[in-house]
Amino acid sequence: MMRSIGASAQEFIRAFPGLNPAHHAALYDAYAEVLRSVERHAEEEFEAICEEESVEARLNAIDALCAERGVMDLDVASNAARVAYSGKSPDEVARNTRAEAKRKEAETLREEAAALEMAAQETIAALEAKREAVRAAATGLKTGTQGGDVVQDASTRWAARAPQPLKS
Repeated sequence: MMRSIGASAQEFIRAFPGLNPAHHAALYDAYAEVLRSVERHAEEEFEAICEEESVEARLNAIDALCAERGVMDLDVASNAARVAYSGKSPDEVARNTRAEAKRKEAETLREEAAALEMAAQETIAALEAKREAVRAAATGLKTGTQGGDVVQDASTRWAARAPQPLKS
């Protein structure tokens, strides 16, 4: 139920100084009944709109998305207290709450990005180490190939040499 926004009986009477005092009570009662009716109809209309637009389901979906993103530390009770005691409009508090949620989401995303950057740096370092190992192995193969050339030359020379008599 919303808090009453109407004037008290004394405020109502002061607002109409030229009014016959005999009519004060009847007019104030009519005024109060109109306010109660407006409040009741406004609440009924609000509930009907919420039902038609599936507000509850949408809010639950938003809560689920916030939970997925880790943005659940919004302290709803504190926000309600701020609305009641700060004098700020609910819209302003809602904007501030959304802004705080966005700040928290941005911080979470920054942390995730930093973790990904760290993992990428570690992967790059591991790849660099493997690259150096491959280079060292390739250099070793070049050296071995050159040694093979030397062996081939020696074999060719040995085969091309003049026959030597056998010693008995």
